[in-house]
Amino acid sequence: MGLSAVEKWVHQCARFSSCKYLYKNYNPSCPSGEKFWFETFWASGRVWMANAIKSGDLEWSDSIVEAIFACPLCGNCAVQCQQDISSHLIDIMEGLREEAVKVGIGPLKVHKLFAEGIKNENNPYNEPHKNRLDWIEDADLPEKAEILYYVGCTSSYRQKEIAKATLSLLKKIKADFTISPDEWCCTSPLLRTGQTEAAVPVVTHNLDLAKTVGAKRIIFSCAGCFRTFKEDYPKYLDQELGIEILHVTEYLYGLLKEGKLKLTKEFPHTITYHDPCHMGRHVGVYDAPRELLKAIPNLNLIEMDRNRENAWCCGAGGGVKSGFKDWAVDIAIARIKEAEQTNAEYLVSSCPFCHRNLMDAITAANSNLKMLDVTEILDSVID
Repeated sequence: MGLSAVEKWVHQCARFSSCKYLYKNYNPSCPSGEKFWFETFWASGRVWMANAIKSGDLEWSDSIVEAIFACPLCGNCAVQCQQDISSHLIDIMEGLREEAVKVGIGPLKVHKLFAEGIKNENNPYNEPHKNRLDWIEDADLPEKAEILYYVGCTSSYRQKEIAKATLSLLKKIKADFTISPDEWCCTSPLLRTGQTEAAVPVVTHNLDLAKTVGAKRIIFSCAGCFRTFKEDYPKYLDQELGIEILHVTEYLYGLLKEGKLKLTKEFPHTITYHDPCHMGRHVGVYDAPRELLKAIPNLNLIEMDRNRENAWCCGAGGGVKSGFKDWAVDIAIARIKEAEQTNAEYLVSSCPFCHRNLMDAITAANSNLKMLDVTEILDSVID
């Protein structure tokens, strides 16, 4: 869609700078602005840059491309902005990226590898598709089921412990579910980097797959995949999916409220929870993971100063993890230091991509924090 889809909004920023800090708190909210400290790297600067490009007052250049991709698309600016444009800020930033691809100057070179990997092997890591489910051992799953557990590329190829914990949980509660070897990338790496044209056939494949297995709902342990199916697919297809889309914590919390999920074992540790941007600010799921954790006997949850809609980004999203590797870890280190201030033993999240970058930061910062996914804790306390 590019900038034509958001052109009426690129005139609406009055540059009040409320996007730069937490509303009425004034703690930093924008990783990009805090890093580069130049107006072009704040949301307000990108809106005016989009305005100038759309009006023909600004020509594309390599420095502009770097600026528009030097953003994890965390959405904190949209939460803090007090103007009508707030709900369109992410659309404008993604529109800028798509426009850069349309005119042939974007995306960044490393981001083109996403499209190549997805075209060749159905995943952005370009790992062999035949190995996508090599973490499953004798799961004995049906071909058709009411629930499709969409694993996602990062859990399938990198953070396999999250996929294994989710599989174990679903089997323990005797859910009517399956996992398909024909699952392809959710297309989030393409959509976040402006490569939308390449995403269309993949979106169609994934939805056809859900119909093939007879799924009435799709559940996710990856926040990025979850957001993409729930928010992006209907937008790009211009129609409702007709299938319930849930993060696994939402699904499990629903069972907890119905009395169908029993958390019997203790987890005698202090933890703090990190809100993934794709799951929190982008979709609005904050309570489900917290309520599940609070229901575990002898678990002590302490919040970081910046939490829920004000949470500091992990730094991995929007192509930053691949395009700006060192900076991505620096963003995460700031989060690690904030987590350490709670005196928690464990940092917990509900996204394999957050998990991966936060683990890199724990290592880089020589932190004593231990990292777990919500599913891993839940699997340890359910018989």
